[in-house]
Amino acid sequence: MSKLKTSSLFSILMLLSIAGNAQKLRIPLNSRAEDADFGKMMLISSVFQINNDSVSNPFDAASAKLNDPVQWRKITAPVMNSKMRRGFAWLNGGNNPDPFCAGQTLIVIENPGWTAYNTIIWTDRNHNFDLTDDGAPDTMTALKPAVIKLDDKPNGYKVQLEHFPYAKFPQYRQMHDDATYKLQGKRQFLGTENSFRERRLNVLSGSWSSASDSFSIAVKDVNCNGVYNDNHFDLIMMADRKGALQNLQGVVLENGEAYLEWNGVAYRIKMVDEDGQYIELIRDTTSKLRYSLNSGSKIPKFKFCKVGKPTKKKRINKIKSPYLYIYVWHDLAVNYITDSAALHALGRMDSTVVRTVALNYGNSANFIYRYNRRHDTRLIQGFSSNDINKKLMVRKIPHGILLDKKKRIIEDGISPKEVLQFLHSKQR
Repeated sequence: MSKLKTSSLFSILMLLSIAGNAQKLRIPLNSRAEDADFGKMMLISSVFQINNDSVSNPFDAASAKLNDPVQWRKITAPVMNSKMRRGFAWLNGGNNPDPFCAGQTLIVIENPGWTAYNTIIWTDRNHNFDLTDDGAPDTMTALKPAVIKLDDKPNGYKVQLEHFPYAKFPQYRQMHDDATYKLQGKRQFLGTENSFRERRLNVLSGSWSSASDSFSIAVKDVNCNGVYNDNHFDLIMMADRKGALQNLQGVVLENGEAYLEWNGVAYRIKMVDEDGQYIELIRDTTSKLRYSLNSGSKIPKFKFCKVGKPTKKKRINKIKSPYLYIYVWHDLAVNYITDSAALHALGRMDSTVVRTVALNYGNSANFIYRYNRRHDTRLIQGFSSNDINKKLMVRKIPHGILLDKKKRIIEDGISPKEVLQFLHSKQR
């Protein structure tokens, strides 16, 4: 056979091999999820009094200036209880093209204050300033938030509104009051105590599982327009199944696609449905990873601070053993408790079988110094750092890496329990 034919045959076999190890998945995005921003961000929907039959243009305390002109627009208001205060606010989101309030959605409120009476909210979803043709209003109580739909799409953008907990955040309340009263112009601000805390429900997720792996995947409508595949804006996130979605680990869509890695596997996002119904991706277990350590490669060289009296620097390459297991951890990490029994068992094994380096990230030196005695184990205790985590491409904690005697990576992202299983299989 000629060299050319041999080369062509080899290329074809390689392509078939790659195709055989790549799975094309179509995952329904059937859950509305919460990312890290949901609980951390403090957003206030400032409520103003309706001026007869008119509302003013949107107000943003962060960008407003003294003497900014205030514009007014007439509305068709719903029938409201005349004994209750009437207010309005603007929610960021929706596809409103009107220059008066571009990208904003109007809500009109009966009884915005935190009282024993219900708060009723009408939403101008069709942006025509008529609050009587958008369906039934939503209800908020002192204890129950209201979930506001800003469009009529099944998976469209939603906002959760609740009475702002001003007693819990007195300094924040004072700061917001001071800024808004100063800059409101001819509007009449009703005070932070009569305004709402806004939480954006702009993340849709789905999950996938097999006999050996599982994960959650989510799409975030970053610009809050009800469209989930906007280039340069919308974000793809992955997590353990039912795990927390971390925004800093997300990847922005470019040309409708994105590349991610999770638990040592490459994922290529090929298509996100505009309405957030599903996501299509390729799961490739053999692709060379870009942002994780690859099996067969040597571990990056680094020194770590070894716990002891005195504490001293230790080179990872100087630790000799048939197998070396590196475990980056913190005692408050979600999976640490699950991992701890197997981790301690690895620490009790003879160094002629395996040595385990436990690199702690964030606990005190005294806690780590007493750890081995407390748990009757002989782990090589040390400290990780931002620099070490970056070299090891650690994206979540805890994180384990198994090496052979030449410091080549056997598996990245391996748990202590899986290392025990691997070692037992080698001893048979």
